[in-house]
Amino acid sequence: MSLFRFKQFSVSHDFGMKIGTDAVLLGVWVSIQAVKNALDVGTGTGIIALMLAQRGINTVVGIDIDPKSVEEARFNVQQSPWKNSVS
Repeated sequence: MSLFRFKQFSVSHDFGMKIGTDAVLLGVWVSIQAVKNALDVGTGTGIIALMLAQRGINTVVGIDIDPKSVEEARFNVQQSPWKNSVS
């Protein structure tokens, strides 16, 4: 299992696209002022959804058309501190 580690969580990225600089930068740079809910289309591993939850968004939903990516994102969310706010 390949893990990409952050301070507060780790993300498995064995299926689909690997964790890249673009996803990490997007998760950091996106403005979330006055945002309470977010939709992550093409969530892949769930990295952006988890980063948004870490930054304080109440509810984040990640969707993807690839079944293996959905399975991996669900696993990553369940291992995170935000399993109650990310689906």
